[in-house]
Amino acid sequence: MLMRKPGCPVDYRLCNQTVTVYHKDGNTITRTVHDRAFLDLRKNKTVGKTGSKENSTFLLVIPGSTQTVFVGDKVMQGVGPEATTREDWAALIPATTQDLVVVEYVELRLWKGQLVHTEAGG
Repeated sequence: MLMRKPGCPVDYRLCNQTVTVYHKDGNTITRTVHDRAFLDLRKNKTVGKTGSKENSTFLLVIPGSTQTVFVGDKVMQGVGPEATTREDWAALIPATTQDLVVVEYVELRLWKGQLVHTEAGG
């Protein structure tokens, strides 16, 4: 498996995880399983005057020459269940679904004018 485009300084050896991306466009829900991704889930804890607060963040990297993740998409670690209805989409929420996150930003990474990977996070 090619880990690096010729001459590209980015190494994709850490992109060895499986993730499922759910994308909703109108009434259509698309479920795509990527077996060459990197998903870093983190919990951050901050302490302030009123006590401690915990929040979750993530970074997702999917190598490839096409954009596969968009703002508002839902991403799950591993192979997630099918989701074809509006009810399925509504049930996919981080509060009740382990290792599920919602994309808040997407950045396309180019090398010599060509897309080499998509980064997403929240």
